[in-house]
Amino acid sequence: MLSDRHTRANSALKPHFFGKCALGLCLALGISGTAFAQSMVVRSVGPSASDFPAGKKLAADSKVTLKSQDQITIVSKTGTRVLKGPGTFTLNRRNLASSTTSTRLASFINNRGRTRGRTGAVRGAGTEAAVVAPRSPNLWFLDVTKGGKFCVANPNALVLWRPDYTGSASASIVEPINGGITQVEWRKGSPLKAWPKTAAPVSNGASYQLIGSNVPKSVAVSFVVLETQPQDLDEAAAALIENGCQSQLDLLVDMIGTGPSTDSDEG
Repeated sequence: MLSDRHTRANSALKPHFFGKCALGLCLALGISGTAFAQSMVVRSVGPSASDFPAGKKLAADSKVTLKSQDQITIVSKTGTRVLKGPGTFTLNRRNLASSTTSTRLASFINNRGRTRGRTGAVRGAGTEAAVVAPRSPNLWFLDVTKGGKFCVANPNALVLWRPDYTGSASASIVEPINGGITQVEWRKGSPLKAWPKTAAPVSNGASYQLIGSNVPKSVAVSFVVLETQPQDLDEAAAALIENGCQSQLDLLVDMIGTGPSTDSDEG
């Protein structure tokens, strides 16, 4: 009798239980699918540039019509796609990003990239191998050769990065208002140096001139301190676009572009 009641109770619960589970699963898949498929414009040139400004979000089933001379770069969690007009393109690709690419991006965006930016070689047909300039291994490292607005994710952990670390070097950090100068030095083989936050405070809107001993020219940097650190590709790209941190946005796009899922489409 007890076993029979137990069986009837379980039978009554099953449709309700599995219905809730199925609904929850569908909602989870729907939300993650939508977020995963969404793309963002990060570069746009040509006559239709005003229709596709940097930061514009595009749904998975969007159709993009471009004119002659149009070129837009779109990023998503699956990689980078460059569309070149004239032509009409449908954003319906759902290739999963490789685990290697996802891990690399997570490290690059979440302030865990501490390795040196590596050099590489590109060889064209019948040409000598050309050395490619190293790229910063972390989105939040301040490249001493790049000026403009720089988005800071963690003011207490800002790091200076130099692309040429073959020898020792130094840099002067100049505060433009009072003319105060702070000197930093790198040892041979070291690309990283902690920003001297006590002598040169990192605050929103603070500006400094960087004069490196082995860089072609000085650069002016203006800090934008973010309220929260972006945790994924969408958040990072949106924050950089919103605050005008162009050199970091270019770096992010280039980083994604090194993955296997980069596409170039021409109409």
